[in-house]
Amino acid sequence: MRKHELEPGIPVIGPGVSIHFIGVGGIGMSGLARVCLERGCRVTGADARLNRQTELLSEGGATIRVGAQPDLVVGSDLVVYSSAVRAEHPERLRAAELGIPAIRRGSLLAHLTRDLALLGVAGTHGKTTTSAMLSLAVRAAGLDPTILLGGELPNIGGNALLGSDRYCVAETDESDGSFLELDPHLAIVTNVEDDHLEHYGDILSLREAFRDFIGCVEAPERRILCADCPNLYALARRNFGTDFVPYGFSEAGDIRGVEIDLARDRSACRVLIHGKPAARLEIRVPGMHMLLNALGAFAAGLSLGLSADSLLKGLAEYHGTRRRFEVLGDWRGATLIDDYGHHPTEIEATLRALRQYSEGRCLVVFQPHRYSRTDQLFDEFAGAFGGVDLLILSEIYSAGEEPREGVTAKRLLSRIHGVASVVYAPTLGDVEEALREQVLAGDTVLFLGAGDINRVAYRLLERGI
Repeated sequence: MRKHELEPGIPVIGPGVSIHFIGVGGIGMSGLARVCLERGCRVTGADARLNRQTELLSEGGATIRVGAQPDLVVGSDLVVYSSAVRAEHPERLRAAELGIPAIRRGSLLAHLTRDLALLGVAGTHGKTTTSAMLSLAVRAAGLDPTILLGGELPNIGGNALLGSDRYCVAETDESDGSFLELDPHLAIVTNVEDDHLEHYGDILSLREAFRDFIGCVEAPERRILCADCPNLYALARRNFGTDFVPYGFSEAGDIRGVEIDLARDRSACRVLIHGKPAARLEIRVPGMHMLLNALGAFAAGLSLGLSADSLLKGLAEYHGTRRRFEVLGDWRGATLIDDYGHHPTEIEATLRALRQYSEGRCLVVFQPHRYSRTDQLFDEFAGAFGGVDLLILSEIYSAGEEPREGVTAKRLLSRIHGVASVVYAPTLGDVEEALREQVLAGDTVLFLGAGDINRVAYRLLERGI
Protein backbone atom coordinates (compact mmCIF):
# COMPACT_ATOMS: atom_id res chain seq x y z
CA MET A 1 0.00 0.00 0.00
CA ARG A 2 1.30 3.46 -0.91
CA LYS A 3 1.99 5.84 1.96
CA HIS A 4 1.67 8.84 -0.32
CA GLU A 5 -1.29 9.71 -2.47
CA LEU A 6 -0.42 10.51 -6.09
CA GLU A 7 -1.70 13.69 -7.68
CA PRO A 8 -5.15 13.10 -9.20
CA GLY A 9 -5.74 13.48 -12.91
CA ILE A 10 -2.34 12.18 -13.98
CA PRO A 11 -2.50 9.45 -16.65
CA VAL A 12 -0.84 6.09 -16.15
CA ILE A 13 2.50 6.36 -17.94
CA GLY A 14 2.31 4.06 -20.94
CA PRO A 15 1.30 3.65 -24.60
CA GLY A 16 -0.88 6.40 -26.01
CA VAL A 17 0.10 9.02 -23.42
CA SER A 18 1.73 12.21 -24.69
CA ILE A 19 4.21 13.91 -22.32
CA HIS A 20 6.03 17.22 -22.79
CA PHE A 21 9.26 17.92 -20.87
CA ILE A 22 10.37 21.49 -20.14
CA GLY A 23 14.17 21.50 -19.86
CA VAL A 24 14.40 18.05 -21.39
CA GLY A 25 18.19 18.17 -21.75
CA GLY A 26 18.81 18.04 -18.01
CA ILE A 27 20.36 14.82 -16.81
CA GLY A 28 17.41 13.91 -14.58
CA MET A 29 14.71 15.04 -17.00
CA SER A 30 16.26 13.25 -19.98
CA GLY A 31 16.38 9.96 -18.07
CA LEU A 32 12.69 10.17 -17.22
CA ALA A 33 11.91 11.07 -20.84
CA ARG A 34 13.86 8.06 -22.05
CA VAL A 35 11.96 5.65 -19.82
CA CYS A 36 8.66 7.21 -20.89
CA LEU A 37 9.68 6.70 -24.52
CA GLU A 38 10.55 3.07 -23.84
CA ARG A 39 7.16 2.63 -22.14
CA GLY A 40 5.50 3.65 -25.39
CA CYS A 41 4.69 7.29 -24.66
CA ARG A 42 4.87 10.08 -27.20
CA VAL A 43 7.57 12.45 -25.90
CA THR A 44 8.21 16.07 -26.81
CA GLY A 45 10.59 18.46 -25.14
CA ALA A 46 12.45 21.73 -25.34
CA ASP A 47 15.60 23.17 -23.83
CA ALA A 48 17.87 26.19 -24.17
CA ARG A 49 20.42 24.14 -26.09
CA LEU A 50 20.82 20.69 -27.56
CA ASN A 51 23.22 18.22 -25.98
CA ARG A 52 24.10 14.55 -25.96
CA GLN A 53 20.96 13.71 -23.99
CA THR A 54 18.62 15.45 -26.43
CA GLU A 55 20.36 13.78 -29.36
CA LEU A 56 19.80 10.34 -27.83
CA LEU A 57 16.15 11.15 -27.20
CA SER A 58 15.69 12.36 -30.78
CA GLU A 59 17.25 9.15 -32.06
CA GLY A 60 14.75 7.25 -29.91
CA GLY A 61 11.78 9.02 -31.50
CA ALA A 62 11.23 12.08 -29.30
CA THR A 63 10.48 15.49 -30.80
CA ILE A 64 13.00 17.97 -29.39
CA ARG A 65 13.25 21.72 -30.08
CA VAL A 66 15.55 24.54 -28.94
CA GLY A 67 14.23 27.46 -26.89
CA ALA A 68 10.79 28.04 -25.41
CA GLN A 69 8.27 26.08 -27.48
CA PRO A 70 4.73 26.62 -26.14
CA ASP A 71 3.21 25.17 -29.33
CA LEU A 72 4.81 21.80 -28.53
CA VAL A 73 2.62 21.61 -25.44
CA VAL A 74 -0.53 21.40 -27.55
CA GLY A 75 -1.90 17.85 -27.57
CA SER A 76 0.00 16.73 -24.48
CA ASP A 77 -1.64 14.77 -21.69
CA LEU A 78 0.99 15.82 -19.17
CA VAL A 79 3.72 18.46 -18.81
CA VAL A 80 6.79 17.84 -16.66
CA TYR A 81 9.14 20.54 -15.39
CA SER A 82 12.07 20.84 -13.01
CA SER A 83 12.05 23.07 -9.96
CA ALA A 84 14.31 25.52 -11.81
CA VAL A 85 11.52 26.24 -14.33
CA ARG A 86 9.46 29.17 -13.11
CA ALA A 87 5.67 29.43 -13.26
CA GLU A 88 5.88 32.19 -15.87
CA HIS A 89 7.78 30.00 -18.36
CA PRO A 90 5.89 30.15 -21.71
CA GLU A 91 5.40 26.37 -21.82
CA ARG A 92 4.01 26.22 -18.28
CA LEU A 93 1.71 29.14 -19.07
CA ARG A 94 0.47 27.36 -22.21
CA ALA A 95 -0.19 24.18 -20.27
CA ALA A 96 -2.22 26.11 -17.69
CA GLU A 97 -4.15 27.87 -20.46
CA LEU A 98 -5.03 24.51 -22.04
CA GLY A 99 -5.85 22.83 -18.72
CA ILE A 100 -3.05 20.28 -19.10
CA PRO A 101 -1.76 18.96 -15.76
CA ALA A 102 1.85 19.95 -15.01
CA ILE A 103 4.00 18.24 -12.40
CA ARG A 104 7.56 18.40 -11.12
CA ARG A 105 10.21 15.96 -12.22
CA GLY A 106 10.14 14.23 -8.82
CA SER A 107 6.40 13.77 -9.05
CA LEU A 108 6.79 11.98 -12.37
CA LEU A 109 9.27 9.59 -10.75
CA ALA A 110 6.62 8.82 -8.12
CA HIS A 111 4.10 8.02 -10.86
CA LEU A 112 6.59 5.91 -12.84
CA THR A 113 7.42 3.82 -9.78
CA ARG A 114 3.86 3.53 -8.41
CA ASP A 115 3.76 -0.22 -9.13
CA LEU A 116 7.49 -0.94 -8.77
CA ALA A 117 9.76 -1.82 -5.86
CA LEU A 118 11.83 1.36 -5.71
CA LEU A 119 15.46 1.03 -4.64
CA GLY A 120 16.04 4.71 -3.91
CA VAL A 121 19.44 6.31 -3.36
CA ALA A 122 19.51 9.60 -1.45
CA GLY A 123 22.15 11.81 0.15
CA THR A 124 23.97 15.09 -0.23
CA HIS A 125 26.83 13.44 -2.15
CA GLY A 126 27.47 10.16 -3.92
CA LYS A 127 23.95 9.46 -5.17
CA THR A 128 24.84 9.03 -8.83
CA THR A 129 27.84 6.79 -8.23
CA THR A 130 26.03 4.67 -5.63
CA SER A 131 22.91 4.20 -7.76
CA ALA A 132 25.08 3.31 -10.76
CA MET A 133 26.99 0.75 -8.71
CA LEU A 134 23.77 -0.67 -7.28
CA SER A 135 22.37 -1.02 -10.81
CA LEU A 136 25.34 -3.08 -11.99
CA ALA A 137 25.45 -5.14 -8.80
CA VAL A 138 21.80 -6.23 -8.86
CA ARG A 139 21.90 -6.86 -12.62
CA ALA A 140 24.85 -9.19 -12.10
CA ALA A 141 22.81 -10.95 -9.40
CA GLY A 142 19.97 -11.66 -11.82
CA LEU A 143 17.62 -8.70 -11.54
CA ASP A 144 16.56 -6.59 -14.51
CA PRO A 145 15.55 -3.28 -12.94
CA THR A 146 14.45 -0.07 -14.54
CA ILE A 147 17.33 2.37 -13.99
CA LEU A 148 17.17 6.16 -13.56
CA LEU A 149 20.49 7.86 -12.84
CA GLY A 150 21.79 11.40 -12.49
CA GLY A 151 24.69 10.66 -14.81
CA GLU A 152 25.62 8.54 -17.80
CA LEU A 153 26.71 4.97 -17.07
CA PRO A 154 28.55 3.53 -20.09
CA ASN A 155 27.57 -0.02 -19.09
CA ILE A 156 23.92 0.73 -19.91
CA GLY A 157 24.52 3.21 -22.72
CA GLY A 158 23.18 6.29 -20.95
CA ASN A 159 21.44 7.55 -17.84
CA ALA A 160 18.29 5.41 -17.94
CA LEU A 161 17.03 2.01 -18.99
CA LEU A 162 13.65 0.30 -18.90
CA GLY A 163 13.84 -3.04 -17.12
CA SER A 164 11.57 -6.08 -17.24
CA ASP A 165 11.05 -6.91 -13.56
CA ARG A 166 9.40 -5.23 -10.57
CA TYR A 167 12.46 -3.32 -9.39
CA CYS A 168 13.60 0.23 -10.13
CA VAL A 169 16.96 1.69 -9.11
CA ALA A 170 16.65 5.46 -8.96
CA GLU A 171 18.67 8.39 -7.75
CA THR A 172 16.27 10.51 -5.71
CA ASP A 173 16.33 14.28 -5.42
CA GLU A 174 16.26 16.00 -2.06
CA SER A 175 16.97 19.47 -3.49
CA ASP A 176 13.30 20.45 -3.76
CA GLY A 177 11.84 17.95 -1.30
CA SER A 178 10.27 15.85 -4.05
CA PHE A 179 11.89 12.65 -2.79
CA LEU A 180 9.24 12.73 -0.06
CA GLU A 181 6.62 11.88 -2.69
CA LEU A 182 8.25 8.49 -3.20
CA ASP A 183 7.54 5.17 -1.51
CA PRO A 184 10.89 3.37 -1.49
CA HIS A 185 11.05 -0.38 -0.99
CA LEU A 186 14.71 0.11 -0.03
CA ALA A 187 16.70 3.25 0.68
CA ILE A 188 20.42 3.88 0.65
CA VAL A 189 21.36 7.20 2.23
CA THR A 190 24.99 8.16 1.71
CA ASN A 191 25.23 11.27 3.90
CA VAL A 192 23.35 14.35 5.11
CA GLU A 193 25.02 17.76 4.98
CA ASP A 194 23.98 21.39 4.73
CA ASP A 195 23.02 21.90 1.11
CA HIS A 196 19.87 23.17 -0.63
CA LEU A 197 19.09 25.36 2.34
CA GLU A 198 17.51 27.85 -0.08
CA HIS A 199 14.64 25.32 -0.17
CA TYR A 200 14.66 23.99 3.40
CA GLY A 201 15.58 27.17 5.25
CA ASP A 202 17.76 25.45 7.85
CA ILE A 203 19.69 22.26 8.48
CA LEU A 204 17.07 20.97 10.94
CA SER A 205 14.37 20.96 8.26
CA LEU A 206 16.73 19.22 5.86
CA ARG A 207 17.46 16.50 8.43
CA GLU A 208 13.76 16.05 9.09
CA ALA A 209 13.19 15.49 5.38
CA PHE A 210 15.80 12.73 5.31
CA ARG A 211 14.29 11.22 8.45
CA ASP A 212 10.90 11.10 6.75
CA PHE A 213 12.38 9.58 3.59
CA ILE A 214 14.10 6.82 5.56
CA GLY A 215 10.94 6.24 7.55
CA CYS A 216 9.04 5.42 4.35
CA VAL A 217 10.94 2.12 4.20
CA GLU A 218 9.02 -0.34 6.33
CA ALA A 219 11.62 -3.09 6.73
CA PRO A 220 14.59 -2.06 8.93
CA GLU A 221 16.94 -4.35 6.98
CA ARG A 222 16.26 -2.28 3.87
CA ARG A 223 17.30 1.04 5.46
CA ILE A 224 20.93 1.18 4.32
CA LEU A 225 22.61 4.15 6.00
CA CYS A 226 26.23 5.29 6.01
CA ALA A 227 27.70 5.13 9.51
CA ASP A 228 30.67 7.31 8.51
CA CYS A 229 28.52 10.44 8.25
CA PRO A 230 28.08 11.84 11.79
CA ASN A 231 24.92 13.78 10.89
CA LEU A 232 23.25 10.78 9.30
CA TYR A 233 24.32 8.25 11.93
CA ALA A 234 23.11 10.49 14.78
CA LEU A 235 19.82 11.07 12.95
CA ALA A 236 19.37 7.34 12.41
CA ARG A 237 20.10 6.34 16.01
CA ARG A 238 17.87 9.08 17.39
CA ASN A 239 14.88 8.22 15.18
CA PHE A 240 15.27 4.52 14.39
CA GLY A 241 17.37 3.11 17.23
CA THR A 242 19.06 0.07 15.74
CA ASP A 243 16.38 -0.53 13.09
CA PHE A 244 18.67 0.10 10.12
CA VAL A 245 21.80 -1.33 8.48
CA PRO A 246 24.88 0.87 9.00
CA TYR A 247 27.74 0.55 6.52
CA GLY A 248 31.13 2.21 6.18
CA PHE A 249 34.71 2.05 7.38
CA SER A 250 33.99 2.91 11.03
CA GLU A 251 33.45 0.34 13.75
CA ALA A 252 29.75 1.23 13.78
CA GLY A 253 29.26 -0.46 10.42
CA ASP A 254 27.46 -3.82 10.26
CA ILE A 255 28.82 -3.96 6.71
CA ARG A 256 32.34 -2.66 7.21
CA GLY A 257 35.36 -2.14 4.96
CA VAL A 258 38.79 -2.83 6.46
CA GLU A 259 42.35 -3.32 5.17
CA ILE A 260 41.85 -0.64 2.53
CA ASP A 261 44.07 -0.96 -0.54
CA LEU A 262 44.29 2.09 -2.82
CA ALA A 263 46.13 2.24 -6.14
CA ARG A 264 46.16 4.61 -9.12
CA ASP A 265 43.41 2.81 -11.02
CA ARG A 266 41.57 0.81 -8.38
CA SER A 267 40.35 0.72 -4.78
CA ALA A 268 39.73 -2.36 -2.66
CA CYS A 269 39.00 -3.52 0.87
CA ARG A 270 38.08 -6.59 2.87
CA VAL A 271 34.44 -6.66 3.94
CA LEU A 272 33.32 -7.67 7.41
CA ILE A 273 29.68 -8.53 8.07
CA HIS A 274 28.87 -8.18 11.78
CA GLY A 275 32.60 -8.37 12.46
CA LYS A 276 33.25 -11.57 10.50
CA PRO A 277 35.33 -11.68 7.28
CA ALA A 278 32.99 -12.13 4.31
CA ALA A 279 34.47 -10.94 1.02
CA ARG A 280 36.98 -8.80 -0.83
CA LEU A 281 35.48 -5.81 -2.63
CA GLU A 282 37.34 -4.20 -5.54
CA ILE A 283 36.33 -1.45 -7.95
CA ARG A 284 38.28 -0.15 -10.93
CA VAL A 285 38.25 3.53 -9.95
CA PRO A 286 40.32 5.53 -7.45
CA GLY A 287 38.95 7.09 -4.28
CA MET A 288 37.98 6.12 -0.75
CA HIS A 289 34.61 7.80 -1.33
CA MET A 290 34.03 5.55 -4.34
CA LEU A 291 34.82 2.49 -2.21
CA LEU A 292 32.41 3.73 0.45
CA ASN A 293 29.67 4.04 -2.18
CA ALA A 294 30.39 0.48 -3.31
CA LEU A 295 29.98 -0.74 0.27
CA GLY A 296 26.55 0.84 0.37
CA ALA A 297 25.53 -0.82 -2.88
CA PHE A 298 26.85 -4.17 -1.63
CA ALA A 299 24.93 -3.83 1.64
CA ALA A 300 21.74 -3.02 -0.28
CA GLY A 301 22.12 -6.07 -2.51
CA LEU A 302 22.62 -8.33 0.50
CA SER A 303 19.48 -6.93 2.12
CA LEU A 304 17.53 -8.06 -0.96
CA GLY A 305 18.82 -11.61 -0.48
CA LEU A 306 21.11 -11.52 -3.52
CA SER A 307 24.30 -13.54 -3.90
CA ALA A 308 27.37 -11.81 -2.45
CA ASP A 309 29.61 -13.24 -5.18
CA SER A 310 27.32 -11.95 -7.92
CA LEU A 311 27.08 -8.52 -6.31
CA LEU A 312 30.87 -8.29 -6.10
CA LYS A 313 31.16 -9.31 -9.74
CA GLY A 314 28.77 -6.54 -10.75
CA LEU A 315 30.65 -3.95 -8.70
CA ALA A 316 33.91 -5.01 -10.35
CA GLU A 317 32.31 -4.06 -13.68
CA TYR A 318 31.97 -0.46 -12.58
CA HIS A 319 34.54 1.67 -14.38
CA GLY A 320 33.00 5.06 -13.67
CA THR A 321 30.13 7.34 -14.54
CA ARG A 322 30.41 10.35 -16.80
CA ARG A 323 31.42 13.49 -14.91
CA ARG A 324 32.42 11.49 -11.83
CA PHE A 325 36.23 11.48 -11.91
CA GLU A 326 35.97 10.82 -15.64
CA VAL A 327 39.36 10.69 -17.38
CA LEU A 328 38.81 12.58 -20.63
CA GLY A 329 42.21 12.23 -22.29
CA ASP A 330 45.66 13.77 -22.65
CA TRP A 331 46.45 17.34 -23.69
CA ARG A 332 50.05 18.51 -24.07
CA GLY A 333 51.16 15.51 -22.02
CA ALA A 334 48.78 16.34 -19.16
CA THR A 335 45.79 14.20 -18.13
CA LEU A 336 42.42 15.97 -18.07
CA ILE A 337 39.72 14.74 -15.66
CA ASP A 338 36.12 15.93 -15.30
CA ASP A 339 34.18 15.75 -12.03
CA TYR A 340 30.77 17.07 -11.02
CA GLY A 341 31.79 17.82 -7.42
CA HIS A 342 30.39 21.17 -6.24
CA HIS A 343 30.13 20.89 -2.44
CA PRO A 344 33.18 21.31 -0.16
CA THR A 345 32.93 17.75 1.18
CA GLU A 346 32.70 16.34 -2.35
CA ILE A 347 35.68 18.46 -3.39
CA GLU A 348 37.83 17.23 -0.52
CA ALA A 349 36.98 13.59 -1.29
CA THR A 350 37.67 14.06 -5.00
CA LEU A 351 41.01 15.73 -4.29
CA ARG A 352 42.05 12.71 -2.21
CA ALA A 353 41.24 10.55 -5.22
CA LEU A 354 43.21 12.96 -7.42
CA ARG A 355 46.29 12.55 -5.25
CA GLN A 356 45.78 8.77 -5.34
CA TYR A 357 45.66 8.90 -9.15
CA SER A 358 48.18 11.59 -10.08
CA GLU A 359 51.89 10.95 -10.54
CA GLY A 360 52.73 14.62 -11.12
CA ARG A 361 51.43 18.05 -10.18
CA CYS A 362 47.76 18.36 -9.23
CA LEU A 363 45.99 21.27 -10.93
CA VAL A 364 42.32 22.09 -10.27
CA VAL A 365 39.94 24.24 -12.28
CA PHE A 366 36.92 25.09 -10.13
CA GLN A 367 33.67 26.77 -11.11
CA PRO A 368 31.42 27.40 -8.07
CA HIS A 369 27.79 26.37 -8.62
CA ARG A 370 24.95 28.66 -7.46
CA TYR A 371 25.23 31.90 -5.51
CA SER A 372 23.20 30.44 -2.66
CA ARG A 373 25.54 27.48 -2.13
CA THR A 374 28.67 29.62 -2.42
CA ASP A 375 27.24 32.07 0.13
CA GLN A 376 26.12 29.39 2.62
CA LEU A 377 29.38 27.43 2.46
CA PHE A 378 31.84 30.25 1.79
CA ASP A 379 34.35 29.40 4.52
CA GLU A 380 34.15 25.68 3.74
CA PHE A 381 34.96 26.33 0.08
CA ALA A 382 37.88 28.52 1.10
CA GLY A 383 39.50 25.62 2.95
CA ALA A 384 38.57 22.76 0.63
CA PHE A 385 41.53 22.89 -1.77
CA GLY A 386 44.45 22.19 0.57
CA GLY A 387 47.48 20.60 -1.07
CA VAL A 388 46.61 21.58 -4.64
CA ASP A 389 49.61 22.79 -6.66
CA LEU A 390 47.57 25.25 -8.70
CA LEU A 391 43.93 26.32 -8.43
CA ILE A 392 42.29 28.15 -11.33
CA LEU A 393 39.09 29.76 -10.07
CA SER A 394 36.32 30.70 -12.49
CA GLU A 395 33.26 32.83 -11.72
CA ILE A 396 30.09 31.37 -10.23
CA TYR A 397 27.74 29.38 -12.48
CA SER A 398 24.34 30.79 -11.59
CA ALA A 399 22.12 27.80 -12.52
CA GLY A 400 19.33 30.31 -12.99
CA GLU A 401 19.79 32.12 -9.66
CA GLU A 402 19.95 35.87 -9.29
CA PRO A 403 23.35 37.23 -8.15
CA ARG A 404 23.83 37.98 -4.46
CA GLU A 405 25.64 41.11 -3.39
CA GLY A 406 29.21 40.38 -2.37
CA VAL A 407 29.04 36.70 -3.37
CA THR A 408 31.64 36.28 -6.11
CA ALA A 409 34.46 33.93 -6.96
CA LYS A 410 36.85 36.87 -6.85
CA ARG A 411 35.96 37.42 -3.19
CA LEU A 412 36.36 33.70 -2.53
CA LEU A 413 39.82 33.93 -4.09
CA SER A 414 41.01 36.22 -1.29
CA ARG A 415 39.99 33.68 1.36
CA ILE A 416 41.36 30.46 -0.17
CA HIS A 417 44.21 28.92 1.81
CA GLY A 418 46.42 25.86 1.70
CA VAL A 419 47.03 26.13 -2.06
CA ALA A 420 50.46 26.72 -3.59
CA SER A 421 49.15 29.09 -6.26
CA VAL A 422 45.74 30.52 -7.22
CA VAL A 423 44.74 32.15 -10.53
CA TYR A 424 41.47 34.02 -11.05
CA ALA A 425 40.01 33.31 -14.50
CA PRO A 426 36.41 34.58 -14.54
CA THR A 427 35.33 33.38 -18.00
CA LEU A 428 35.78 30.07 -19.80
CA GLY A 429 38.07 31.86 -22.24
CA ASP A 430 40.20 33.11 -19.34
CA VAL A 431 40.38 29.55 -17.97
CA GLU A 432 41.63 28.23 -21.30
CA GLU A 433 44.27 30.97 -21.50
CA ALA A 434 45.45 30.24 -17.96
CA LEU A 435 45.77 26.52 -18.71
CA ARG A 436 47.78 27.22 -21.83
CA GLU A 437 50.18 29.28 -19.72
CA GLN A 438 50.41 26.96 -16.72
CA VAL A 439 50.05 23.29 -17.75
CA LEU A 440 53.16 21.13 -18.05
CA ALA A 441 53.61 17.60 -19.32
CA GLY A 442 52.96 15.12 -16.52
CA ASP A 443 50.36 17.30 -14.79
CA THR A 444 46.89 16.07 -13.90
CA VAL A 445 44.19 18.70 -14.39
CA LEU A 446 40.86 18.23 -12.61
CA PHE A 447 37.84 20.23 -13.82
CA LEU A 448 35.44 20.59 -10.89
CA GLY A 449 31.87 21.87 -10.91
CA ALA A 450 28.26 21.14 -11.79
CA GLY A 451 28.07 23.88 -14.43
CA ASP A 452 29.75 24.09 -17.83
CA ILE A 453 33.42 24.25 -16.84
CA ASN A 454 34.11 20.93 -18.59
CA ARG A 455 33.48 22.65 -21.93
CA VAL A 456 37.02 24.02 -21.63
CA ALA A 457 38.45 20.51 -21.31
CA TYR A 458 36.57 19.25 -24.35
CA ARG A 459 37.63 22.32 -26.34
CA LEU A 460 41.29 21.73 -25.51
CA LEU A 461 41.09 18.06 -26.44
CA GLU A 462 39.32 18.88 -29.69
CA ARG A 463 41.96 21.42 -30.71
CA GLY A 464 44.79 19.24 -29.51
CA ILE A 465 47.31 22.06 -29.18
